[in-house]
Amino acid sequence: MRFRDDRNVRWSVRRRWLPWRRRASVPDWGPGFDGSSLGDDPISAVIGIVLAVLMLPVLLLALVVGLEFLLLLLLVPVWVFMRALFGLPWTVVTRRDGKVVHEEAVRGWRESADRIEAIAAQLRDGRDLAAIRSNR
Repeated sequence: MRFRDDRNVRWSVRRRWLPWRRRASVPDWGPGFDGSSLGDDPISAVIGIVLAVLMLPVLLLALVVGLEFLLLLLLVPVWVFMRALFGLPWTVVTRRDGKVVHEEAVRGWRESADRIEAIAAQLRDGRDLAAIRSNR
């Protein structure tokens, strides 16, 4: 669940589907850079080719991230089945402006959904994280 509070702070309260966080990420090169133009003249074309060669490590990093994503797609059904079979808890993660500020383990799908709703309601009401942590 994503929302903004009355102070325009971005919040996200969700379940973590796997027992670990993703580590790899592709760097952001800023707005307007898409690497698709080689220029209109020979000098710009040479510069474009040199930049394309220099972008090779970034492309390899994107390949690694893509392989990690495929591995996650394969493991999610297995992990969800294990949670249902053995009753493992879901991790509810609260993020403020994209940074993790609170995590807690909640046993059961319905209970974790209720806890997500409760945390979101408390944050919308303007309560701080200390009140959320003590109100488990």
